[in-house]
Amino acid sequence: MLTACGGKGSEKQGDIPTKRIPTRGDSIALAARFTGDFEHFLAVTDSLAAIGELSPIRADGYRGVAYFQMGQMDKCIECFRRVVAIENPPAEDFWDYIHAGTNLVIMLTTDRDYDNAMHTALRLIDKLKEVDTPYRSGELQTLYLSLGDTQMMLERHKEAAQSYDEAYKWVLQTRNDSTNRPIAASIETLENIAVSYLHHKMDEAGVWVDRMDSLVTIYEQQPKPIEKEVKTLRALVMLHRAQVCQMRGKVADAYRYYAEYSSTDFGQSIEGRINGCDYLVAAHRYSEASDNYIHLDQFIKDWGYDYNLETIGRNLLPKLRANYNAGRKDSALHVAMQISEVYDTALVRQKRSESAELATIYDTQGKERQIAEQRAQNRFVTSISLALGIVAVLVLAFALYIFLQWRITQRRNRILAQQISQAVEYKEKYRELKAATRAAETAKIEEAAKAPEQTIEESPEQVQDSETVTETEVPEKENVGASISISDVTTITDEQLFLFLRDLIENEKLFLQPDFGRQSLIERTGLSKERIGAAFAQGSDSVSLPAYVRELRLDYAVRLMNSQPDLNVEQVSQASGFTSADTFTRNFRTKYGMTPTTYKQTNYHE
Repeated sequence: MLTACGGKGSEKQGDIPTKRIPTRGDSIALAARFTGDFEHFLAVTDSLAAIGELSPIRADGYRGVAYFQMGQMDKCIECFRRVVAIENPPAEDFWDYIHAGTNLVIMLTTDRDYDNAMHTALRLIDKLKEVDTPYRSGELQTLYLSLGDTQMMLERHKEAAQSYDEAYKWVLQTRNDSTNRPIAASIETLENIAVSYLHHKMDEAGVWVDRMDSLVTIYEQQPKPIEKEVKTLRALVMLHRAQVCQMRGKVADAYRYYAEYSSTDFGQSIEGRINGCDYLVAAHRYSEASDNYIHLDQFIKDWGYDYNLETIGRNLLPKLRANYNAGRKDSALHVAMQISEVYDTALVRQKRSESAELATIYDTQGKERQIAEQRAQNRFVTSISLALGIVAVLVLAFALYIFLQWRITQRRNRILAQQISQAVEYKEKYRELKAATRAAETAKIEEAAKAPEQTIEESPEQVQDSETVTETEVPEKENVGASISISDVTTITDEQLFLFLRDLIENEKLFLQPDFGRQSLIERTGLSKERIGAAFAQGSDSVSLPAYVRELRLDYAVRLMNSQPDLNVEQVSQASGFTSADTFTRNFRTKYGMTPTTYKQTNYHE
């Protein structure tokens, strides 16, 4: 009684109460509401507001509920909008303000007005963040749920996941009471998130079904759980598990879960059979879905729904597909005729609803709103003109910037292409000089070998030793590139062996073979992979064999592109020993800082 009369002793968070405090006017209004006569409830609300027993925020909140129950959604939304339009609600009406705003977000989301729903939800969330009380957790989980739903419908899946995670955080902070209403509402929040992921065929649905299952288990352990509600929630868990398993391709598990669901009291009810149609259609069990959809009209009637555009898309179109795929052409034709009949009515009803909403806005705001709109329109035109001017300047500046960047890039590419060509040309000249030097040294050795034999007599043992030393220290020219055994190179250093292998690879152009590698050298020379690895590690400044071969191929590719510019990148890559054009392009960009195509184009334009 003390609470109903605006009683004493309630704790407050600053000026805002820690929870909603009912007044005497609330008690009278709620008594009228629970009669089920919502026109009477609306009349009582208006009377209480007229005599000052209900504040404007509480009165419009009750009016919105009344209009919702009477099916007048346009007036319902307008009432809630009037509440949210108040920038700084009185402290004693703060929770009524938040509750009306939450209802508005739900209505806007259902009405597919996602932009306004998101803005309203974020505004209410910011206000709730300023209040530290357990009472806010229920409102916050609903707001984050609606925010996530709007983001999901707008394909902003990452943001939706973050909003859903926030909703779950507030679910965990929601305190239950003796009525078990808070925990039941939290389970409904988790189910809505799971259904949202299921509708978008996203695997995250399984996580939310598991969370829903865990919370249902906690609900079952409460002192006085509502048995029928627990059974319904448990049935829904089984249905959603069937949908998740079907989505993941676990057909047998899905079949088992749905069998358990369909054996429950809820699963056998009209609502339960209609809910199960989503799984049946996904599982291609069209005949069973068609049997369940027979009860759709009765379900719509019992729940007081209308065949609006949402109902047509959510129920009639799946019913049409189920009957058609089940081979029930007559039933499918009947549903198609029903859709064509109710579509026009639904469309007209939506247009009327929009017109009624505009009329309501005009009636409530009057001429002042027209003047404000006209001023706003003038400001809007001015702002648009200014914005267009700024955008034009920015576009021009951006275009100039892009052009300058292009010029700089072209100049940089020309310089880089010249450097690449010069570097490869230098390497080629160095190899030619090295080959000429080696040829001269070989000629000297051959001349020395042809000198007159010594006249001094030598013993047979000395002659044999001299021949052995000559064979070891001066390999014959024709044996370069022939198979070498380990015993032949025991006295050769790693540096000498590297020079030998380098000459072999370069002179015989082994690097142009796509499959050339260490195994090729092993088969060619008879050396071990350890000996070859040591030669390249110690004799070439720690350059590995693959890196050395890759360097030779890139140099060859540059020379080839310079000498034969008509060849395309694919042909150059094949001729240079690369396994693919992608591999060639990747290695060329890594070494030279530009792609082969850019290099060719730069040289061609020069």
